[in-house]
Amino acid sequence: MHIHILGICGTFMGGLAALARESGHKVTGCDANVYPPMSDQLRALGIELIDGYGTDQVALAPDVFVIGNAVSRGNPLMEAILDDGLRYVSGPQWLAEHVLEGRHVLAVAGTHGKTTTTAMLAWILERARLQAGFL
Repeated sequence: MHIHILGICGTFMGGLAALARESGHKVTGCDANVYPPMSDQLRALGIELIDGYGTDQVALAPDVFVIGNAVSRGNPLMEAILDDGLRYVSGPQWLAEHVLEGRHVLAVAGTHGKTTTTAMLAWILERARLQAGFL
């Protein structure tokens, strides 16, 4: 499956891109701000990055566009996807359908402390000898 991710250089979408690539999917993506360290990490995985949201990206013809929450109506590429009736999903929806199915999920949300709390949960689960991953 070929997925094209809008907003790929954000923390969540970059992690989703890495998981998709490691699962054998072809991954491309774009963002308004493509720069290290995220750009280096994604390129090292063989993910093609495009700077900006040009409407010419619809010609990539992915199986699905995965839309980051930083992308809203009025974005030229988002509008082209909608106008052309192309298939799109949110990042959480793609993750649920292609990676998390059949797994137990703990979600950490909030304004402050998400990374610290997630790291503590991962450590606790590892110490309990559970095979946990985190994103």
